[in-house]
Amino acid sequence: MNRMQWKVAMGAALLGLCSFAAYAQSTPPAAPAGNDANPAPHNNWRRGGGGSERELERLTHALTLTADQQTGVKALLEQQSMQMKALRAKAQALPQTETAGSETAETRQAGITQMDQIRDETDTKISALLDDTQKKTFADMIARRKAAMARHESREGNPPPGAGAI
Repeated sequence: MNRMQWKVAMGAALLGLCSFAAYAQSTPPAAPAGNDANPAPHNNWRRGGGGSERELERLTHALTLTADQQTGVKALLEQQSMQMKALRAKAQALPQTETAGSETAETRQAGITQMDQIRDETDTKISALLDDTQKKTFADMIARRKAAMARHESREGNPPPGAGAI
């Protein structure tokens, strides 16, 4: 490659790098409408969730819900979601302890217990909308979810829900 071609190639490479750097510093796209201005501290992927819509899809597929059942289940899941959000907001509003800004073990366990109660109430209400075959399948799904949660909590060293303090 002669000297002139080398200079042109290096100039093009430098121009490309500068363009990339300028593009990377540009303003990010606006968040789609409907997103909360203050997102939850944890994303749904890590929690294994995905919101009431994803749960409705999962239940519709697993239980073959009718349109009327879907409407009822959707309302119940949205109600559960609102209750959980209110509980999380309440927990965040509590004064934090001085040790690394974390909540106490008792406060955390109380929140977990309340979330379990909300989940159990929702499960009971959903079950009331189902026929006998769907109820059995739903009960199996709940048992698997609770077993998975117990395994998860035992890995983290937390007592499973409902376990009393020793």
